[in-house]
Amino acid sequence: MTLETTRNPAALVEITELVDRLLDAIDGELTSRSRVVDGLLDLRLAAAELPEVLIQVDEHLAALPGNTTVANGWWMEALADLRNTAAN
Repeated sequence: MTLETTRNPAALVEITELVDRLLDAIDGELTSRSRVVDGLLDLRLAAAELPEVLIQVDEHLAALPGNTTVANGWWMEALADLRNTAAN
């Protein structure tokens, strides 16, 4: 069984919609680190059937910058990466 055969179209739609909501919530130059962690954990839960997305979420969680805030440029790039992984 390959990753392609385990892809769930509903999970892909859920991931895309969640990424869109997270992107819409970005305002200014910084986001609280806890909000970014919450967003990544929400994405991890939604991606339960998409192992390649789970791996990437875990990588972003491990590489999360900042102690209290995260630059929105990093957050938007992480979300774009996750959307691309889910789409491919």
